[in-house]
Amino acid sequence: MKYTSCIHLEHGITFFLNSVQICCISSHPGGGNIVQIENYNGELIDWDTLFKNRNKMREDIKNGLIPEKCSGCYYLEERDWNCDNYIDEVLIGHFTHCNCNCIYCYTDKDKKYFNSVNPYNIYPVIKDMIEKGVLSKNATITFGGGEPTILKEFEDLVHLLLDYDVYNIRIHSDGIKYSPAIEKGLKLGKITLITSVDSSSRQIYEKVKHVNAFDKVWKNLENYAKTKNGLIRTKYVLIPGVNDSLHEVKNWMKKTYDAGIRNIAFDIEDNWFKTNRNNIPQYIYVIFDFVYKFYSQYKLESCELYERASNLKIDRENKQKSDTES
Repeated sequence: MKYTSCIHLEHGITFFLNSVQICCISSHPGGGNIVQIENYNGELIDWDTLFKNRNKMREDIKNGLIPEKCSGCYYLEERDWNCDNYIDEVLIGHFTHCNCNCIYCYTDKDKKYFNSVNPYNIYPVIKDMIEKGVLSKNATITFGGGEPTILKEFEDLVHLLLDYDVYNIRIHSDGIKYSPAIEKGLKLGKITLITSVDSSSRQIYEKVKHVNAFDKVWKNLENYAKTKNGLIRTKYVLIPGVNDSLHEVKNWMKKTYDAGIRNIAFDIEDNWFKTNRNNIPQYIYVIFDFVYKFYSQYKLESCELYERASNLKIDRENKQKSDTES
């Protein structure tokens, strides 16, 4: 049946520290964060009840009642949706421990607290999803965090997913700790590794990350790149006033290529974007255009736009369309 919905509303699940949600998308006017289970601490999920509630929401959506928290989200689209009960979009983000201290991270406001919170063990929950046929083998599994490689069950969890033959595992890692499981998944061509380096120089790296790991991270990325089969992206989160130099951005693209990596990702710091969305300075567009339109000049193969950068692109296209029509 054709109606307006999105992949997350239909088949998504997100594990956070104390809740289970539909997704983690939050830059749109509605704000996102639709909670399905509150006060969650890693208990096995009653999937019949979860899908019953999901189907009720789906019926409302079919009748045009889009959740208020989804208003203005660019992930919404009208098409034929599969209404079967399964999960094929999973975000694992229930941990806040990190061996880095990025200034744009939500944990930066109280790093001591977030590094002291003990996460629940997600392994039994994912195992239960597999055993009960809830998790599709076509699923996209995304590790957020926190830093996933320092999660106690991380290596076992990745091996569990690889053995189940999930072939689209996306891992956001700061690259400081080298992971044999990531290396294996890259060799099998089942893992996409995204590392936010946000810089091309040690000075800017340490300004953004507050750790002395610049050389270690790039060395680990070079070693991961030797696996050849998996997809690796270096990511640049643009932070106005911190790393917004076109020179730094250009050198990041060059350094990525020199590390043997051919793919990049680009985004804009969340709080700044939400505050300035309707008044973006021209120089931000200059940097954005350079990255998105000219990455191939650095012999790079793709540029993935993350949430804020994607919104920036669509906002401008809509404005240009409106100006043309008027």
